Amino acid sequence: MVVRFVFIESLNHQSAERLEVLARAGLRSTVIHGDRLAVDKAEVTNSMLLAKDQGLEWFDRSGRLVGSQGLTATSGDLPSFDTVTIPIVNPKTLEVVGSVRASEWNEERRKDSHWLDTGLATGALLAIVGSGFGGLALARRAVRPVAQTFRTLREFTADASHELRGPLTAIAGNADAALRDDQRDPARDRARFEAIADGARQMSRLTSDLLLIAGADRSLEGDLFIIDIATLLERVTQRFTERFADAGIGFHVATSPAISYGSPDEVERIVANLIENALRYTPRGGSVWVTNERDRNLELIIVRDTGIGIAAEHHERVFDRFWRADPNRAQEGTGLGLSIARALAQRHGGDVTVSSRPGAGSRFVASFPVRPPRVD
Repeated sequence: MVVRFVFIESLNHQSAERLEVLARAGLRSTVIHGDRLAVDKAEVTNSMLLAKDQGLEWFDRSGRLVGSQGLTATSGDLPSFDTVTIPIVNPKTLEVVGSVRASEWNEERRKDSHWLDTGLATGALLAIVGSGFGGLALARRAVRPVAQTFRTLREFTADASHELRGPLTAIAGNADAALRDDQRDPARDRARFEAIADGARQMSRLTSDLLLIAGADRSLEGDLFIIDIATLLERVTQRFTERFADAGIGFHVATSPAISYGSPDEVERIVANLIENALRYTPRGGSVWVTNERDRNLELIIVRDTGIGIAAEHHERVFDRFWRADPNRAQEGTGLGLSIARALAQRHGGDVTVSSRPGAGSRFVASFPVRPPRVD
């Protein structure tokens, strides 16, 4: 509305100025003889003064038309004209002896106004439609992360419930069987208590892992220490040496001096989870290598195996909570190892990535910044 008002006012002002000039030109063409008024049209015949859509009319003091020239309101529809009227004053007596009216056909101006109204209406409609679509797009974009969070939470809740159902069923079933058994048998009771204890251990391990993931987004403040990567790798790998020997899997460790920053316990957990994963998915007779190296501003810890491998479409899924490459191994661990490893590495400003092919083994790389990560 403001644009239309300014535009129309500008057109009206321009028209009024043109007509004012034209009326004064018509005033100069008047000839006064006593009380009579005459017109010398030669004064305004110049085309520069009188355009084809303009006209002049002279009236005496009684309003009678004395003369006219060009396109005038008298010869047409008065509302279709813009007019300016100025009085004719006798310079000797200073009396008003008549008036001169300048007229201009306003059809073009009305067309301009019409096109302006059409343009503004179209622009407003487009703006409304555009803002509607834009608002819808922004709303969808804003809601998308929330929806994704709800989906993730729903999937996590379902997966956690599924994982807890197994040990809970084992505990409840063995406890119920023991309570219903009237004949005490030490061997049978021992087996039941062992099943209950195993279920409790599974629940405890799963609960600890869930708490660890839940706290992986907290600040590193208070946990920043200098970490000797080589010493840490030797300490962690020593815990697995016997297990690899029992599994018939070659275990090779080659370290080089390196320093990183962060929580030693969490970095140990990252390395342990990657080694545990390699041990679980490498068949007897295979091999696992643990090494470290420097890549520009990152310290890398690499765990490579000759295991079953992972299809390309599953490379990112292996880091999902409770997802397993081999469902048949569902009872071996909580399914949170790689999720924990990546979450803790990202807390340190790094990441865990994988490259793998089915039947050709896997290569997991945990990266850590050389410089201490910024603490928020």
